[in-house]
Amino acid sequence: MNKSYPYTVLTLLLALAIVFGSMQGMRLILRIREKQLLSEKGRAEVEMPVRAWQERENAKQEPSEDPDEEGSVLTREQLEEVIGSWNKRTYILVHSPVEGQIDMAEAIQTGVEWLVRMGGQDLTKYQERDEYSVSATLGVSRDIVPDQGQLEPYYSFWIVQCSSPSMCSTLYINAVTGKVWSAEITMFDRLPEEIPYENLGLFVELSGLEVYENAIFLNTEGTQAIWKVEGGRIYAHMQYQKGSRYSGNVGEEYVRIVYDLTVDDWQQGSQAAAG
Repeated sequence: MNKSYPYTVLTLLLALAIVFGSMQGMRLILRIREKQLLSEKGRAEVEMPVRAWQERENAKQEPSEDPDEEGSVLTREQLEEVIGSWNKRTYILVHSPVEGQIDMAEAIQTGVEWLVRMGGQDLTKYQERDEYSVSATLGVSRDIVPDQGQLEPYYSFWIVQCSSPSMCSTLYINAVTGKVWSAEITMFDRLPEEIPYENLGLFVELSGLEVYENAIFLNTEGTQAIWKVEGGRIYAHMQYQKGSRYSGNVGEEYVRIVYDLTVDDWQQGSQAAAG
């Protein structure tokens, strides 16, 4: 037998041991590094775009001294800021509910009940036949600016979408007040022949605000109406559009109505509706 053979085998075994030891050592180092990254000091957490709202509890314990704000969840300044920010949104960042916000079930229930009160759009009759759908997404308006930080929870809105054979709608519900502040409804039956401007006052009432009496202004075509909300710079706006859609050779008429709250100067608002 070749005398060098045992040395060759020994060398191979030693090389294998070194390779195996290096692999195990690297795995051990990776495990240690992984634990370090997942530890309390090394863990990276995704920051929520909104913070929990502690002021809501404080507001329940400390009544407002302003009679105009009594019973209101938000102050007039907060209402104007949130409505203005939402209407100028560049994109919506989806997130989970935080303390002080209503949950998905409450948002959907609010939306379904709102549709009944506003236009008699009762979805329950389609439920047994499984002919309607409803979904809800919570999001906050974010501008594309660096380091915007966390926002107050009342900047978030539930976007509730409902559809049935008779209509489809998208409702925007403030996540703290639980009120519908904007809505787009397209109806395919029981179509109103003209703009139901009396519903604009009801929209304001259901939004949790108050209106001036007889403060409606229509444009010359009769397709828009505006109603000023008492105090501040908030007014409610309503648009009416009638059209037709076609499925094959069959045409179907529809009416689309949009409700929203807007922040602007009263003179600008009235000029826009009268124009």
